[in-house]
Amino acid sequence: MSLARCRVGVVGLLALGLALGGCGSADVKAKPAAPQGADPVAWVGLFCGGLGDVIAGASAIPKSPPTPQGQKDGLLKLADVTQQAFSDTAQKLTQLGQPRITDGQQVQATAVGFFTTAAATVGSQRAKVAALDVKDPAFAQKANNLAAPDLGPAGSQMQGLTSNKELAPAFGKAPECQRLGATAAH
Repeated sequence: MSLARCRVGVVGLLALGLALGGCGSADVKAKPAAPQGADPVAWVGLFCGGLGDVIAGASAIPKSPPTPQGQKDGLLKLADVTQQAFSDTAQKLTQLGQPRITDGQQVQATAVGFFTTAAATVGSQRAKVAALDVKDPAFAQKANNLAAPDLGPAGSQMQGLTSNKELAPAFGKAPECQRLGATAAH
């Protein structure tokens, strides 16, 4: 199993976030009462920045030696970087507060829930990788099965978030989302 394949799994997990680059135009009607909360552009900037941190962290990990121990060490490092990026983003979004849109509280809960669930899932997978015996003849197969964690319902909740009509213009304006979209294009 190559570390590059594991990175592909992590990047594939984030494919939902990469759809953000195409969410730049929506006609939003003015609401009679302005919702309370954080500036939507700042909020989605943190959201996209967190996904970008996960991708950047995975990309920055040096290539591991092609030995089972090298592969295990690489997977553990990848899990550490990824888990920290997810956790940091959940914390930053919590500190910023909900976006200033209709149903901002629900959007906030969905996003923070996604990043928190992703961090916990990666942490659980990391523990399973750490427990693997590199001398086991089936090590590569077992490690490969653990390389791309399944986020279950949290992943589908993200689709609703990235297609939110009130957030769409903010996804197009936030520099972090523009960088994330440019990263996806390469």
